[in-house]
Amino acid sequence: MEQTSNLKLPYIAPSQAQKHVTHNEAIRALDALVQLSVVSRNLSVPPVATPEGARYIIGVQATGLWANRDNQIAAWQDAAWAFFTALEGWNVWVEEEKNFFVFHQKKWTRMEVSTNPVSLLGVAATADDTNRLSIKSPASLFDHSGSGHQLKINKADDNQAASLLFQSNYQGRAEMGTMWGRDFRIKASADGTQWFDVMVADGATGLARFPSGVAHAATGKKQSGFIFLPASAVVATIFQPPSAPATPTVVSVSGNLLNLGVNMAAAIFATSMRGAAMVRIWNTTRSPAQSAWVKWDTTTDQLQVSNPDHIKSWLKGDAIQIIDPAKKNIAVDISPLMQKAFGAVFLQDGVLLNAGPASDMTIFCNELSPISASNLVYLKGDEKRSLMVMGVYG
Repeated sequence: MEQTSNLKLPYIAPSQAQKHVTHNEAIRALDALVQLSVVSRNLSVPPVATPEGARYIIGVQATGLWANRDNQIAAWQDAAWAFFTALEGWNVWVEEEKNFFVFHQKKWTRMEVSTNPVSLLGVAATADDTNRLSIKSPASLFDHSGSGHQLKINKADDNQAASLLFQSNYQGRAEMGTMWGRDFRIKASADGTQWFDVMVADGATGLARFPSGVAHAATGKKQSGFIFLPASAVVATIFQPPSAPATPTVVSVSGNLLNLGVNMAAAIFATSMRGAAMVRIWNTTRSPAQSAWVKWDTTTDQLQVSNPDHIKSWLKGDAIQIIDPAKKNIAVDISPLMQKAFGAVFLQDGVLLNAGPASDMTIFCNELSPISASNLVYLKGDEKRSLMVMGVYG
């Protein structure tokens, strides 16, 4: 072997005369190629006045003394041009452009020293496909450039989440942002699994609500604020007794429709209650008695239930009543009225009812409804008055 593999530096042969010539040739090559920096990479004609040691990347379609040496490195040494053929991966600094270039696939390509874009970035931490930016630090500073600074969190559409998640030992404890909608929410959790809405700010109106309630500063106990029913809420009757005693019986069952005798549905569910309440009815022919929740009446002899599984075993001739045969009370769910009046269903602490002139009454509510996110309203089994909601506590 007469030359080195990469830089093609000549070896001194055994018993070679004038060894210094070969040695100096290798030194000249090293002087040209080590810490490689060239003046330009675009010239195709050798410059007229060239200082000793100047180096160039020969441009395309070179002529004169540089002919047929495109992309080679030319070094002016001892009043003559020395040429070096670049190998894959050589790096060079081009003074004219103030940038690095790399020889790749037989051509010189600018080296991008910017990190824009970069697929993953870890600062004293390991980034991954989910946490593509990972920082382990006592603090992080996002400073202003000019007069202010914005931190932007974008999501694909309104049905996704854009939020800040606060963790303890990598378990969620609090979250704020627009999660699964346009409303701004603040949520809290004790275990990272069960979450509670602390505050919801309506994106359309800016109105804020506190679904879990507000605690008294001194006692830490939940406070209840009274909410009057809006004047626009025309339907507010949650209970109206039948005009005449009746004993409804099942005529037939069809899916979620319970067919009763002619004009018997009103003995269970008055038309004025439609869109305001759901009530629990009892099949006293079954033993023990079975119950179902009536959502609304569809015709004068039909009732619609919230869950058809509750009535699939009911038969023709079964007796129906609205009074709980054991507790002797009437259970009412006012979630339809809450949804219409307030735009949301929540756990109310009580209701203020009007039962006629000078006959207002407050009923406390502390039992969760099995069919909605509201609390049940319990009435006496012998209630004979029509009851209209004036407001709720919550």
